[in-house]
Amino acid sequence: MSHTKHANTIKKLSLTQTEYQVTIGSVLGDGTLSKAGKNYRLRLEHQSAHHDYIEWKYHHLSRLCMTKPKYVKQHNSYRVGTVGHPELTELRSKFYTNDGIKQIPKVFLDCLSPMSIAIWFMDDGYRIHKTVGIAVHSFSLEDVEFLKYIMKKYEIACNIQYDGHGPRLYIKTESYGIFKKLVKPHVIQVPCMAYKLV
Repeated sequence: MSHTKHANTIKKLSLTQTEYQVTIGSVLGDGTLSKAGKNYRLRLEHQSAHHDYIEWKYHHLSRLCMTKPKYVKQHNSYRVGTVGHPELTELRSKFYTNDGIKQIPKVFLDCLSPMSIAIWFMDDGYRIHKTVGIAVHSFSLEDVEFLKYIMKKYEIACNIQYDGHGPRLYIKTESYGIFKKLVKPHVIQVPCMAYKLV
């Protein structure tokens, strides 16, 4: 099958629930939805120390990709991207403003699964004392408040704090056990990311 025919075949696929959740978690974190012809594609890039992590994401998204993750020497990282896809284009219209700034679409109130939260955490989370935090520097305060509300639906209480780069969600120590139970089944599948959990 030619490259073009293969890409066109992929564009006709409907995203599975897993592909959808990996995409949402990645866009909340380090992933981007960038222009690819008439549509948008998901682009992922992670440092070489987290090679297993991008391979894990690729495993879940391989139906939508033409190539495997490739090493980027100048960044000492690995990068992979899906083909441009109509469903990703639809997500782009919800996750980005007209000015290309990331936002949290309110229609996703009931769509964030434990898997997407785990990916968001693996992308932007870190240990802090006896709990964890998640950097949310690219989002407005209104969006961060909305993310805090979504976490509360999982009975996870958060505070909004600020560092030198912007806001972050701080998981309250008393809620860390609930948060860990929620994300650990996914995090333990990626040994190189296990250090983020307390």
